[in-house]
Amino acid sequence: MTERYGVLLVNDETHTFSAGVGGATRAWGLKPDIVTIGKAIGGGIPIGAYGISSALAESLLARSDLDLIDMGGVGGTLAGNALSLAAARATLSEVLTADAFSRMTALASSFTRGVQDTIDRTGLPWSIAQLGARAEYRFVSPAPRNGSESVDAYDADLEDFLHVFLANRCVLMTPFHNMALMCPVTTEADVARHTELFAEAVDLLVGPAS
Repeated sequence: MTERYGVLLVNDETHTFSAGVGGATRAWGLKPDIVTIGKAIGGGIPIGAYGISSALAESLLARSDLDLIDMGGVGGTLAGNALSLAAARATLSEVLTADAFSRMTALASSFTRGVQDTIDRTGLPWSIAQLGARAEYRFVSPAPRNGSESVDAYDADLEDFLHVFLANRCVLMTPFHNMALMCPVTTEADVARHTELFAEAVDLLVGPAS
């Protein structure tokens, strides 16, 4: 549609990079004009990156009226920062590799199955969504597909209960969306422990199955 109507397609891979090497762009065979990504490529160190298509680059470089330093380029305190660049090199070469993603995605699939088993057993109208190495459970079924559905599914009390229940038992989830992101040192035992505790938490809410 973007090609048909002459609009730029911009993929922000800040969250969807969990899909695998190349992010959702590669996983779904997309052809964006611009790709952006955040600190995931630096292991959390402040950094960001972008890429543009050859056609767009040629179009921008043909603009003689732009000041490429301030308007057409990237500048600032952190631009080219040595620590940020070293962190990105280490992360991209040692952490976010094809081998690591293969293992992390398999663990996320195991995590997803464990949560889904409890949802199915209890009959709760909840769901869990997975994108590569990332999974998160929501209090609606089917899983939200857009921002409005996501807002409607939000339940602060349930999120806080599950977060605190798990944190008190040494499993730390994100304090929003109860999202889990596998990393190269995540183990099968870690996933199994979450599966066990998630089932315990749900049983406290609805009572164990008869």
